[in-house]
Parts: sequence; C-alpha cells; structure tokens
Amino acid sequence: MYAIFLHYVYKLFTTITVDKPVPGLKAIFGFRVPDQRSGKDNSINASYYHIVNPSTNTIIGAEVTHSFSTNVNTITVGTQHALDPLTTIKAQMNHAGKANVLIQHKWHSKSVFTISGEVDTKSIDKNPKVGLALALKP
Repeated sequence: MYAIFLHYVYKLFTTITVDKPVPGLKAIFGFRVPDQRSGKDNSINASYYHIVNPSTNTIIGAEVTHSFSTNVNTITVGTQHALDPLTTIKAQMNHAGKANVLIQHKWHSKSVFTISGEVDTKSIDKNPKVGLALALKP
C-alpha cells in the first residue's frame, strides 16, 4: 500500500507500507520532502518503525534527518513497550549521545500523566533534564 498526502501545506509526506514481506513482519517507511519555495522547512527526514509484538505494543524505530542549512545529519533510534494496558515506556537515543526516556500512565479515560528525562551521555557533567506533564481532557 502506498499513500501520498500533503502535510501542513508546505511538506510532502510519503508513507510506504510493506505488509507481511515475510510471515509476521510489517514494515512502514516514511519520509518528508520539504517545499524549498516556502522557506519554512530546510530539512528532510526518513523514518522506519517495526512492530515487534502487537500484544505488548513493542515497537522499534529509527529516523534520519538531514538539515540543508547546517548540512548536518541526525540519526535517532528508539523503542516503546507497554508495561500494561495503561502504562507505556519509551526510550530513544541519537548519534550525538542524547538519551531520552519517558513513562506515560493513563489514569482516566483520556487523561495522561508523563514523567520524562533527558541526558547528554557525552557531557555527563551537565545536569540531566527531568519533566512532569499532566494532560487532562474531558
């Protein structure tokens, strides 16, 4: 299945889904192509994720981004896993050594409590960042 649609008017987003190239495997690859005429975005990215175990919502993924203005490539890999139907843990790390982790818990129908953290593994002397968020929806 192939899908192409316009995203935020100035980006072309393409998703390619390969459903079961081998038994039990579903691969999704997506990339964004910026509209150079708009001047609103000067990067291109490609991402891939793989559903390892649908019952525990275990997913692994990777993203590569190229910035045209700085000529820098960024590579990020990440994973997520549902500890139970209401609690999810996510982690990611990029090529520059920044590691992020978060745990989200749905405590009401659409309300979510999140604890997150970020550390620069190449600059351990810097303080890590910690965040708390509470999203309440009626």
